[in-house]
Amino acid sequence: MDEGVRGEAVAWLVALRSPDGADHHASFEQWYASDPRHADIYDELLANWEKMALAEHLAAATAPAAPGARSAYRRRTTYALAAAASLVLLVFCIAAWLRLAELRPGDTVSTAIATRTGEIQTIRLADGSRVVVDTVTVLSVAYTQSERRLTLKQGRARFDVAHDMKRPFVVDAAGGTVTALGTLFDVDVQGPKAVVSLLRGLVEVRSAGALEGRRTADPSLLQPGQRVALDASRPVGLPTRLRPEDVRWPTGMLSFVDAPLTEVAAAANRYTDIEIILSDREVGALRFSGTFRAGDAQGLARMLAATFDLDLASRNGALLLEPHRQTQK
Repeated sequence: MDEGVRGEAVAWLVALRSPDGADHHASFEQWYASDPRHADIYDELLANWEKMALAEHLAAATAPAAPGARSAYRRRTTYALAAAASLVLLVFCIAAWLRLAELRPGDTVSTAIATRTGEIQTIRLADGSRVVVDTVTVLSVAYTQSERRLTLKQGRARFDVAHDMKRPFVVDAAGGTVTALGTLFDVDVQGPKAVVSLLRGLVEVRSAGALEGRRTADPSLLQPGQRVALDASRPVGLPTRLRPEDVRWPTGMLSFVDAPLTEVAAAANRYTDIEIILSDREVGALRFSGTFRAGDAQGLARMLAATFDLDLASRNGALLLEPHRQTQK
């Protein structure tokens, strides 16, 4: 009955927090005082907004541009687009949260989340769960009365799951599923495969074969500190030990311990349009240990060139690392 008023309240909340929010105050006050339901629903919405920490997300999206950007126009445009995208997502999250308790059999609350190159977002879902979404990630969310189902189509996400015994939390990825209750885990989609890493709690991992009824070694129950590969073409394998450097990505820093440069370059290239290219297999086989900021391709390339005595060149917008000319045969 109050869905229309609730939608108006969401629109007012967003408008008042936009850069020109002061221009809307007079009209808002008239709307607020015109009906007791307006005041009640708006006050409830505002309390929930603060409770869900969505205001923090909005502030981050509209923060001033960092010094040193090439163009003031580009800064204003970039942040305006980011703010607009965040406002749309906030409207979906608030509306979904308010509707979740009213779900009936057959109803679905759904939304879609997508990040751009170099972007890492933390989002509160309608049930109170949190998800950290990595660069170039596409995630869809569908909640029903009996299930919370998410589909990670590409990229990587960390799920901090709110406890709800009545509605399992299921992530579809790489043709399989990850089911959790009150836990913290990562899912990283890498082409047709995925890697599931458990930081806290317990998750059940099933491949496509198990879902289709074929006899496999599924399901795999992960313990904290374990990871497992998920591949639609084969059963879930045995878990391996999770390395500390594998779980630091939500901080915006990437860490490696004795990793080949092919792995380092591939990870760095996820966060920037400036690609790091390795000239040959010998360069790719060099081992690197260290930490760098995601998105700083030029800084990383200079570090690698200095560390391994490589030449660094710019080729068609990419950064090429190759053996030093004096050492080339």
